Amino acid sequence: MTAPMPNSEIERKVKDILARKLDRKPEDIHGNSRLTEDLGVDSFGTVELMFEIEEAFDLQIADSELEQVRTVDDIVLYLRTWLDTHAKK
Repeated sequence: MTAPMPNSEIERKVKDILARKLDRKPEDIHGNSRLTEDLGVDSFGTVELMFEIEEAFDLQIADSELEQVRTVDDIVLYLRTWLDTHAKK
């Protein structure tokens, strides 16, 4: 069994994806950065972003869960929970 991915690694990957999609530096994206208000991600951009995250982490994010995601920390928490839940199966 592989060791669980640390939160710092999850956050780094999420920030790298956001930085690439939004043409920003990863260090300019923070955990409390709000996707819409601070990073300028619109609803279509959110769907694209979640698609890239699904590919990067090899998982599926339910559309209903997208409504809960407002910040970078929300994404990291969602991924941490998903990875922990599915690693036990």
